[in-house]
Amino acid sequence: MEVDPTQPVIETPGVKVVIKPEPQTFSPTSQSMQKGQWIVTQVVDFLSQLSENLGSFFGENQSLLINLGLIFGAIIAFRVSLAVIAAINEIPLVAPTFELVGIGYFIWFINRYLLNTSNRQELGQKIKGFLDK
Repeated sequence: MEVDPTQPVIETPGVKVVIKPEPQTFSPTSQSMQKGQWIVTQVVDFLSQLSENLGSFFGENQSLLINLGLIFGAIIAFRVSLAVIAAINEIPLVAPTFELVGIGYFIWFINRYLLNTSNRQELGQKIKGFLDK
């Protein structure tokens, strides 16, 4: 008698007994239950390791994440400021008043710093001092 090496064998002196397992029959419900349990096990394992994985990810990419956060924050601040300016421009007489204030400041700046040579030199020194800081 030839013995299949994958089958368990019980040997006694002079007698070899091959144990053949009974074929397992799975009903569709038991197979789906096993698959469901396997899926639940995988989800639980993933969730239990999630904090460790996120911690290592944030630790390795901290400067990149900070830069991305600053960029997104700047974009949001820019969009909010545009929305505020658009809302202010909708108020009657406010937009023309701001335009007059801007024109007045522009005229004052030209008169104060750009008309005379000494004032231009003073402005150059202020700019140079600012850039040196």
